[in-house]
Amino acid sequence: MNIPEWEATLRKVGLDQTFADVLHGFKAGFHQGIPDHTIAGMSHYNPPNHSSALQAKDKIEKSIQKELAAGQMFGPFTHLEVASKFPFFRTNPLGAVVNGDGSTRPINDLSFPRNDPCIPSVNSFVEAKDFETTWDDFNVVACFFRNNKTSFHLAVFNWGKAYRQIPTAMSQWPYLMIQDFDRGLLLDTRITFGGVAGCGSFGRPADAWKQIMLNEFQLEKIFRWVDDNLFVKEASCTTSMDDIVARSDRLGVATNVEKCSSFRPEQKFIGFVWNGVEKT
Repeated sequence: MNIPEWEATLRKVGLDQTFADVLHGFKAGFHQGIPDHTIAGMSHYNPPNHSSALQAKDKIEKSIQKELAAGQMFGPFTHLEVASKFPFFRTNPLGAVVNGDGSTRPINDLSFPRNDPCIPSVNSFVEAKDFETTWDDFNVVACFFRNNKTSFHLAVFNWGKAYRQIPTAMSQWPYLMIQDFDRGLLLDTRITFGGVAGCGSFGRPADAWKQIMLNEFQLEKIFRWVDDNLFVKEASCTTSMDDIVARSDRLGVATNVEKCSSFRPEQKFIGFVWNGVEKT
């Protein structure tokens, strides 16, 4: 992230205090709600990866290499190397889930193990209520169109690898490590899919970004569902998705260009096709 640009922009639109936690998180990392802890009788806890990870091994290994190259993961390290830095550390099993489009997404299973009174999972420590975020579901979007007679054009913006753009606090790193397929240990410094805090930790920067866009562009509304955003403008307005992407680039927000689309009467969002002219 371009932190000076975020600071200047939020200050300019009068939101620097509202989103002070976001600016702090960009600098120091976002706390994931994981307390310092140990497991009785263990100096480390390193369960094997799930079998689903083996089915997506090539994709996971390529993803790890990209993360290492980007400086978002570090390693691989030996157990002795990690033990020399952390008195206790743990890895969470890698797995994989199939997305709605058929692609495979690696996950870090922070809910493992389940129902083991002797070994609490990382997620079991985290209070979900501390990481709430905004959601715009079908009812919210439908209500807006139902109550507005103006003709609108719609566009879609998607954050590129959304969670991986958000850093985690250093104090959390000993509990968010992963183990590669050769038993090497990797230090992960970004939000991961599989953590209770993930949506909220990403949601705060995403909400700040949304408010910046609303302040700087002639827009009627932005609806957000995790990393997908439906932009709404009056049909006669000249705001373009190219300008929005360019502004996001200056903030350091990576864009998934393949999932972005320019303004037009009809767009698909949260699984439904919306028409800003016909109101369907």
